[in-house]
Formats: sequence, C-alpha cells, structure tokens
Amino acid sequence: MSAEPFTTTPVPAASTWAILVARPALVVIMGTVAGHMMMMGMVAPVLSLYAKSFGVAEWAVGLIITAFGVGRLLVDLPAGLMAERYGRRLFVWLGPAVVGIASLGAALATDFWLLVFFRFVQGLGSGMYMTVATVVCADLAAPGQRARIMALYQTALLVGAGLGPAVGGVMADHFGYQSPFWLSMAIGMGAALYAFLSFEETRRPSAPGVHHDHSFRAFAPLLRNPTIVVALLINLGAFMTRSAGLWQMLPLSANERFGFDAGSIGLGMTVMTLANLAVLPFTGRLVDRFGTVRCIVAATLVTVAALVVAGTGLQPWTFWAAMATLGAATGMQGPAIATYSVDHAPGGRFGPAMGLLRFAGDVGFVLGPLALGAAVDLTGIGYSGAILLNAAILALFGVLFMIWGRRAPDEAPAPAKPTPEPASPSGPSPDP
Repeated sequence: MSAEPFTTTPVPAASTWAILVARPALVVIMGTVAGHMMMMGMVAPVLSLYAKSFGVAEWAVGLIITAFGVGRLLVDLPAGLMAERYGRRLFVWLGPAVVGIASLGAALATDFWLLVFFRFVQGLGSGMYMTVATVVCADLAAPGQRARIMALYQTALLVGAGLGPAVGGVMADHFGYQSPFWLSMAIGMGAALYAFLSFEETRRPSAPGVHHDHSFRAFAPLLRNPTIVVALLINLGAFMTRSAGLWQMLPLSANERFGFDAGSIGLGMTVMTLANLAVLPFTGRLVDRFGTVRCIVAATLVTVAALVVAGTGLQPWTFWAAMATLGAATGMQGPAIATYSVDHAPGGRFGPAMGLLRFAGDVGFVLGPLALGAAVDLTGIGYSGAILLNAAILALFGVLFMIWGRRAPDEAPAPAKPTPEPASPSGPSPDP
C-alpha cells in the first residue's frame, strides 16, 4: 500500500502564531536554531585571543576560522542528500550533538592543532544542522506561508547570534577563554536532547517502488536550470557581502576614514541587526504580495546602493545610514532567496535544493574575505574600493537574477511520475 504523503495543517494566512501552534516541529527548529547560533556567537569574541594564547604566528590564527568554514562546506551537499535518504530527525539532533562534543574538545585542547581540528568538527556539525534545519522549514511551509516561515527562521538565527557574543565576552572576562566553549558544549548537548525527545520526522515518504537518486547526480537537474543557478549566485553574493563587505571591509574603512573605534563599529553592527529584526515581521507579507523575484531584486539593488554610499560617503553619518539600510535590505533578501529556492525545488525535493543553496552561500562566506583582501593587497584599491568591488559583484549577480529569475514560473512544475523499479517476487522495492 502506498505511503500517505506528509501534509501540513492549513492555518490562517495572517497568523504567524497559528503556524507555530499547528507545527510543533517548527517550534523545535526555531528553538534549536537560536541555541545553535548562540553557541557560534559565544566563541566569536575569543577565537583569535584563544588561538594566540598558544603562541602561534599571526597567519595561523585565521586557521581556526577557516577550519570551521571548510567543515561546513564539506558537509553542506551531503547533508541535503542524507536528509532525503534517511530523514530529517537524525540530523536535527546529531548536528547540535557534534557541535557540543567538538566544543568540549576545544575547551580541553592542549595544542593549537587540536583546537583547529575541533573547530573543523564544529563546522561539520554546524553545516549538517543548518542545512537540514532549512529543509525542515521547507517541509513545514505550505505555499503562501513559506516566506513567513523563512523570516521566522532568520529571526531565530539573529536572536541567537545577537545574544551569543555578549554572553561569550562576559564569560571570557570572568572565567577565561575556554569558558564559552564549555557553555557551548552544554547548549549543544541540551539542544540535541531536546530535539531527540521532541522532534517528529517531517520528510514526505515516497510511494513504494519509486526510486529517487540520493547520489551527487541529484544536483544535476538543479545546476542545469538557469533559474536555480542565478539563485545560487545571488545567495553567494549575499553571504560574501556579509562576511567580506559588512564584517571585514566596512569596519576597516570606517576606522581608516572616520577614526571609529571598536565600540563605534560594534554599535553600527547592532544598528544593522536591529534594522534586520525590524523588517523581518513584514518580510513574509511583502513576499506573498509582490513575489520572490521582485523582492530579491529590490533588496539586492538597495544593498548595492547602501554599499556604494558606505564606500564613497565623506561624512560619518553615511556609515550609520549604510548600516541601517543594509540591515533592512538583508532582512528582506535572505528569506526571499530561501523561499524562491523552495518554490523551485524540482519535484519538491528540498534536501538537494537547500544543500546546494547553503553550499553556494558558504562558498561566498569563506572565499569573499580572501578575495577582497587579495584585491586590497594586489591592486591598492583600499578598503573603500573593496566595498565598491563588492557592490559591483553583487550588482552583476542581481542583473543575472533579474533576467533569469523573471522567466521562472511561480513554482516548480510538477515532476513527471518516476519510472517504478521492476517488482521483485515479494512485491515492489521500497525507496532506499
């Protein structure tokens, strides 16, 4: 007998609270996402200081950040495939558990290279969890609710990421550089236990006898589709802008041109985060009303304009205006990109689509700072020139998306019925 497809309970379109009440698994995801991002944020203020306490060279300090990014990159694509094959539940609790265990290892590290290794393992756990968390959001979001659920996801992410650095900094001041890792371990294991006990599987079961490809060939239809490729490019550009433009070049430029100290730059980051949070409650309704393509294009154009202002402004107020504008624009852009990708996932296979989207974003996140840093060193364009280069790259991706994204249908067409495998004497073979 065919398996019953996973369905979501209809809820009133205007009620975000009703969406959460009707989907307990979504509450688990939002809670664990906030906890996960708090774990990552807590160690951010002490990473460089902890690394230097081992007496390593300056170039080596960056390895504990790079190792984490490499770990995420390596697991993004496999996590999407494994979530399709084995279900979401395993990875929703396993990811935080891996990060928690790696945090314990980092806290106990007696050698710098052990610290680098455990940061790499943290990246593996983080990539596994964050990829599958977006897949779960896609599972639970009925058409017309996807943008609001993705906005809820980003809200949980920002709340955790915002609280983490403050908590980690205070703990490091009072209890030493290892203390944020100890708390990260406790949160990771607690989140894993909470997910293990509370999360119910959300994968839609396939009908018996229908075979789905769970190898890397599953990405081929996505990469052959220009409407998906431009979404990957715009997501790469968005993550590059976050890590290289906002976190690397903007602070350096503000310090060089306006003499801003770390406190002022940190306040600018807070302004950006608050603007992001202020926009998120309206993002879902705007995307529902105007569509994902229009919202992505508009948010990208505003981001480019804000980067140009940040790179060319002659007065300190331009820094504050740019940070507030960038926060508002990215608050629209992120959920809209995720919603677009879910809408156009071929055959409703969210695992490969979200895994590829996450991989593209992490490529931009890891390579962006290296690329813009190299541009500053090799061309002499300076920090402001690097910001303008970031704006030009994002504008190019935005134009490509505007051309190809407009050709995409509102949602991916229904897939052709897969060819059943030959039946065995005992009956049809179940989906592996």
